[in-house]
Amino acid sequence: MAAIGIRSSTVIGLALGCWLGAAKPAPAQSDALVGRLTADRLTATFVGKIFRGLYQDGVNWREAYLVDGEVDYADDFAAARGEWFTRNDLLCTFYDGDLDGGCFIVMQRADNCFDFYAVDPDTDEPDATPSAIIAGYDWTAQGWRSDRVPTCPEGLVS
Repeated sequence: MAAIGIRSSTVIGLALGCWLGAAKPAPAQSDALVGRLTADRLTATFVGKIFRGLYQDGVNWREAYLVDGEVDYADDFAAARGEWFTRNDLLCTFYDGDLDGGCFIVMQRADNCFDFYAVDPDTDEPDATPSAIIAGYDWTAQGWRSDRVPTCPEGLVS
């Protein structure tokens, strides 16, 4: 495979993209919208909303995705403001000051449950394997809209 210049991570990324982006019939209004969020759905889901959640290590976070592209973030240890945007079907958040930011694949697991998978800033490749993402494991963070009842499975730890 190296003879044609394609890395195995590229093949995995393409396979993940095909799997996660596969066309599905539109769900009925009452059905949960489950799968990877693309740029349009990311914007519709996050703009003007406040999310709460937790990281793999159990630290709680809150993030407000303001209409003007600003983000207001706080966790158990720090707070910051910055910017949020979508790029290549990724949700990106970057902060002023000492906090790092990054871009994430966002998977909607249930009506109000979202898994965030960090991607490498140089390649947009996820840190988790495609099979882990599809199965809902190894997420960087999990969250839900604060104005709705969370629907994430209880006891599910990445």
